[in-house]
Amino acid sequence: MLEIDDLTVSYGTERAVNKVSLKVAGEVVCLCGRNGAGKSTVLRAVAGLIDVDSGQILLDGKDVIAIPLCKRLENGIGYVPEDRKLFKEMTVRENIEVARIGGRASGRREMNIEELLPELASLYTRKSKLLSGGQQKIVSIARAIVTSPEVLLFDELLEGLARSMMIKISDIVKIIKAEGKDILCAESSLDKASLYADRIIWLDKGQIVATGTPDEIKRQMADAIRAK
Repeated sequence: MLEIDDLTVSYGTERAVNKVSLKVAGEVVCLCGRNGAGKSTVLRAVAGLIDVDSGQILLDGKDVIAIPLCKRLENGIGYVPEDRKLFKEMTVRENIEVARIGGRASGRREMNIEELLPELASLYTRKSKLLSGGQQKIVSIARAIVTSPEVLLFDELLEGLARSMMIKISDIVKIIKAEGKDILCAESSLDKASLYADRIIWLDKGQIVATGTPDEIKRQMADAIRAK
């Protein structure tokens, strides 16, 4: 289980995340909100990419705040950034092998990525720079799940994809969840998040302002618009 308790993050004098607390346990939770709401900042803090001002990030009860980025994968956290971060001159197989080596010290059973992502078989020998945006997303997911982390972080997973690819990747996320993973995502679009999220947490100016299922959040937003 991933638990975030009173997380506060600042960039200089600007507070990007203000005392955010949430839990993810056997579900897909998606952070939504306008640009600058703090969604990606929460994910980057959990991944160990940025320093935090205060609060706790607990993985199965263990605070990982003090654990450096290079060790968080070994402790069960996988991260797919918005821009994919693939090695463009490497083949797909080489990209995945780099991730496999990086997480090997964890000792966890590797996931069967070929079974979960059958599209990989036809991509292994291709350089990453030659892939479509959707194919790059699939490779990024493969890299994140190959060492079977307990928690997965997906940042704007469906951004820029055709509808058919959004549905395909949403289905992949649901399959990964069924493997017993805790998944925390960030999506600017509520409609996109609704394709795969069990629960939505709406952020505004770094604070949680609403929580519920996708349908509940949509109703709350509609009620707020009618009330104006």
